[in-house]
Order: sequence, then C-alpha cells, then structure tokens
Amino acid sequence: MKRLLSILLSAALLAGCADLRLLPGGPSPAPSAAPEATEAPARVLAVWDEGGALSQALALYAGEQGVQVEQAADAASAALAVSAVQPAADSALDLSQQGELVQGIAGALTGGQEGCFGLPLAGSTYGYLADRARLTALLGAEFDPADLQKASASEWQDFTGALDGWLAKPAETAVTLNGKEYTLPAEKPAELAATEAVFTVAAEDRFTGPVLAPVLGTCYKTAEEAAAGGRTDAELTGALNSLWTLLTDEAASLAGAGENGAAPDRAGAREAFAGGKALFYRASASEAALTGLAAEDTVVVPLKFTFDDTDLHGGFSLEELSRLVVSSGGWVCIPAGAEESQRTEACAFLLWLYASETGRQLMGGSETPEGLPDLSAALSAETLEAIDAAGDELAALTQFTTAGRRAFTGAVLAALP
Repeated sequence: MKRLLSILLSAALLAGCADLRLLPGGPSPAPSAAPEATEAPARVLAVWDEGGALSQALALYAGEQGVQVEQAADAASAALAVSAVQPAADSALDLSQQGELVQGIAGALTGGQEGCFGLPLAGSTYGYLADRARLTALLGAEFDPADLQKASASEWQDFTGALDGWLAKPAETAVTLNGKEYTLPAEKPAELAATEAVFTVAAEDRFTGPVLAPVLGTCYKTAEEAAAGGRTDAELTGALNSLWTLLTDEAASLAGAGENGAAPDRAGAREAFAGGKALFYRASASEAALTGLAAEDTVVVPLKFTFDDTDLHGGFSLEELSRLVVSSGGWVCIPAGAEESQRTEACAFLLWLYASETGRQLMGGSETPEGLPDLSAALSAETLEAIDAAGDELAALTQFTTAGRRAFTGAVLAALP
C-alpha cells in the first residue's frame, strides 16, 4: 500500500499537476517564467473536524505548505469534513472524479470500488510513548518492554514515583514491574543526561480525549452511550478518583510545565520528549515518528488506572480497560457543496495526507489497531470545555488534597451527561 501511494506521489511530477501545489514533500509545479511582483493570494482551507481527528495533520500541513486552515461553521460549508460514518453521494463528492492522483489514492485505499465519497482515517493506539534505548539504559540490558506494559497500576505508581526521586538524586533503587525486580542505577546514564521529568503531555489532550476512555469504559461500551449518559454520580465517582490519581502523578513530574502548572502545547511536548527531557510522552503512537523514533524503537505503555471491581457498572472488564486506547478513525471527505477553488485545496491536502512522508507517518496505515475504543469521541464541545476547565484548576494546585480531588471530580461529574 505505502509503495503504491509513493508511486502516486512521484507520478505527480510527471502528470504536471500544477493545481495540486505542494512544497517539498509533495507535488510541485513545473518551472515557469518569473512572476510579476504581485502578492499571491492566501491559500485557505475551510475544515469541519468537530472531533479533532485531523488536528495534528492540519497543523503540520499548514506549517509546511503555508496554507491558512479555517474552521467552517458546519460540514456543509466546509471544503474538507471528517465524519464518524462513511459519507454517501448525498453529502460528499465522488473522490474518484477529482483528478487522476486523488482517484489513484481512492482506488488504493478502497480496493477500486465504484464511487468513493470518503477516505478512511486510521485509528492509532494511545498511551505513554517511550524510547526503548533510554529505558534499557535506565533498567539494564535485561529490560523487557512487556514488563512495563503489563505492570499493575500500583507497580506503575511506585515506579514513576521512585523515578521522580531518582531524577532529583540518583541512587540504586529497586523497582518491580510485572512482578520482576529491576534496579535504577547509582548514576545517571549518558542516555538520560537531559532527562528532568518523568512525563510530558500536550495541553490539548491533557484532561480530555483518549485519557477519558478508560474512565467512561467502566460504565459504557460505545462513544454514543457515553455521550448519551445515564450513569449516576455514585457509579462514576470511583473511576474519576482514579483519573485524579493519574493526572496528579503526571503533574508531580511534568516536563515543560508553565505558569499555574500549565502543560506545553503539542509542539512543546513533542520537543520535550524528542530532546530527552521527559521519559514518557502521553500521546498517540503516530506522534513517535514525528519525534524521530522508529516504530521498532518505540514502547507504548497503556494508561494505568487504579480501578477495581467496585468501579465497574456495565462497561468493560478490568482486563479490557487495561489495554491501549485506540483513538477514533472515521472518514474524511469533500462536502458536496464545496466551491471549486476549495476543492483544489482539499485535494492538495488529501494528497499530502496519504502520499507525503509526513502524512504517512501520521496515518500509519488505513487499518485500525485493536484496543479499548476512545469512548470520549462523541462528547460535546461544551462537555470537553468544562472538563478542561476543571483540569486547569487541578493543574494550578500546589498540593493535591482530598478537598481538591472532590472539587475536581464534582466538576467533571457536573460536565458529563
């Protein structure tokens, strides 16, 4: 599949696709006579992406290609839209009729079916990303990533707490992961010379997004059920107490934290991890490639929640809740009412997303991996904003007390349907 898309990308130059103007990393127009000294009109792409499935890709695309990305008022007025369900002819343009290159991508991704009204967006696993080489330097040559991935929540808490203390003052320290004993070294290895904190996370999904999936998964099994609500405060409180524990453990050793404990933006969090300032980066696995990590060098650790049987009320089992979260995939399409000029910009973005090196790193393929579904995907913007506000109050705390926990869980309960 990747080879086919690479061929399509290379073919852009031969096809003379001047309309699909991409800077290095994609098709570019053939040389022409020197232009007159007039300012080129700004390139604008209007997007409807309520769930933020393409937020990372759009930000990178805008930076690379000099395109201004604007949020459309609704899907019908957008040039590019993301949908949870496969679009149909009544709402989207047939991509197989949008030029040979886009037609080729559509055929490659959908098996050449007649009529293609949307392209699939692959889901991605979500958890704590880590560099295997750094972990091996920390825990020794006998380190097995599976021990970290399968470690219990209590083992994880003890490990990250010990690591926080070790970063401040290195000394031989015994830790247990998946029942196996490891020892933190007496001195800081060269591979961890820059490491100053255990965690980093982007402000954009510090308190919302996939981190909510296991919490909601104690009571619901689909994103639609979670958005509809219906569980009582008593049924959700135990799981939210576990969320408090996870978030405060992160806050206690967070790289790049700013004023009032604010987390860095996505670019800042990515830079902190790539530069070795943080050992673990809570993010989508697709982010690993953007930090310079190859797939074989990346360890993805599931989120660790201190749930027990009393927290389960009709959702998933404890074993299922301990799996990696899989962020939603969905479909991307060009709405039927898109203007001609905007169609060209939408096609250029689709070509970049599915055929450029950066786009392919973000996509990671068209098949969604197995794991716990992202049950937060259908929550309303108002709900997410209210939870973020509660999270900001948590981040600003200088001490994590019972009163603070109750205030946080109460605010989240009030926000949830």
